[in-house]
Amino acid sequence: MGLFAQKKINRQIGVEFLPSGVAIVQVQVGEKKSGRVVSSDFLPAVGQDAQGLALQKWVESNNLQKYNCVCLISADDFSIHQVEKPKVEDPELMQALTWRVKDLIAYDVGSVVIDYYPMPVSNKNNTPQLSVVTAQDWTVAAYIECIKSSGLKLLAIDIPRLVGANLKEVRQAKGQTLAVLSLTETSGFLNIYHDTDLYVSRDFKIGTNQLAQVTADDEWHYDSLLLEIQRSMDYFESYYGLGPVSKLLVFPEVPDTQKLAIYLQKLTNFDINFIAFNTSEFDDVGDILESHCFHAYGAALRGIKQ
Repeated sequence: MGLFAQKKINRQIGVEFLPSGVAIVQVQVGEKKSGRVVSSDFLPAVGQDAQGLALQKWVESNNLQKYNCVCLISADDFSIHQVEKPKVEDPELMQALTWRVKDLIAYDVGSVVIDYYPMPVSNKNNTPQLSVVTAQDWTVAAYIECIKSSGLKLLAIDIPRLVGANLKEVRQAKGQTLAVLSLTETSGFLNIYHDTDLYVSRDFKIGTNQLAQVTADDEWHYDSLLLEIQRSMDYFESYYGLGPVSKLLVFPEVPDTQKLAIYLQKLTNFDINFIAFNTSEFDDVGDILESHCFHAYGAALRGIKQ
């Protein structure tokens, strides 16, 4: 094969394995439209083997072998523990964290894989805190093998709560306090960012299925969701002392969440809008992201300049 026959790598792919299937997003890289959603797909499949086969067939059918991929590890396969930063030199930090979490995990410390990210310092507690992510080594190995078998090139493994920081709206919110609410059929996730850093991340068991049950005479699910949002925002304000959230961004934009936004706007002081995709003058305006693919989209954006 000659030089001019080589494949041009102009896409990056995000993959999330969900209980009912595989969410996959392609974004464009290296051109003026970098970060533009090229496609989003949800492949219904249950179980590791079925999901691995579905991903492999998708890669083959789209001729995307060797394209960079960021894979998300499922929430059931990792844990997060917030601990004080050990007072050791940086080269010794990982070992110190391993021993710090050994009593917090339900398996042998010899089989643990760990990573960490710093937590913002609070005015009420200036002791540096780290969020330590733990998983079993065989679990991580299974994700690596699944991506490798599909033909994709694994760039990184990430967790869902961190990929929202890759969104263009978040990266451009310097000096602002911004909240992002994403909903699946059965659950919701709320992240609060200040000056582009993640401060609060919460999940709850209210999703679009519950919103679909709301009637004019029974808005209980709206009130429950508002309570979850308000609790998180109150915690952010009281613990960090950085003032209130100024904007809430919501995904997905569907009739049920549009009704929710109208309801919330009447009862709150922050602006509410929906996350938009491909809204430049060169693209069709609108939400083209498949409803299961929000976190896969955030994963696909890792390291991409937009």
